[in-house]
Amino acid sequence: MRVIISGRGVVITPAFKARVDEKVQKLSRILPRIREAKVMLSAEKYRRTAEVTLLGKGRPLHSEETAPEMTAAVDLAVDALSRQARRTKDRLRQKKRRASPRRAPARVAPEAGVASLEPVVVRRQAAPKPMSVEEAAMQLGLRRDQFLVFTNATTDAVNVLYRRKDGALGLIEPLA
Repeated sequence: MRVIISGRGVVITPAFKARVDEKVQKLSRILPRIREAKVMLSAEKYRRTAEVTLLGKGRPLHSEETAPEMTAAVDLAVDALSRQARRTKDRLRQKKRRASPRRAPARVAPEAGVASLEPVVVRRQAAPKPMSVEEAAMQLGLRRDQFLVFTNATTDAVNVLYRRKDGALGLIEPLA
């Protein structure tokens, strides 16, 4: 991460610059995709202000803190950015959790108290209607289901028409 430190009305010593750089570099542990950090230090009559802006993937994070001493202002600004970064990271985690597909809950055996490996099976019964493959494709297009069981009108065999991951349709026919 590149750290740019500048000042208005402040003389920045190399030791202080190294301390600020070290403080800001610690933020890259929380958000590793930070490309650049801009630190603006300014001094007015009795107050010192530190503005820190983090630029990376996504929206920039910004903090501005004022204190009687410059080191305290930098510490407060970095702490505020740390809180923002953690909040942002938690939001991303929650968003990923909500977007992930639901898994079937594991069954617990009451006597053992250990989760068994047998999956929960949801059953649906369907009466296969006689229709052509083209009609079945139209029916599947109208539904939100991933598959359709039907009786092929030409062969009188039960077939399954399903939606593939690439968006195409697949047909399962029994061997004669």
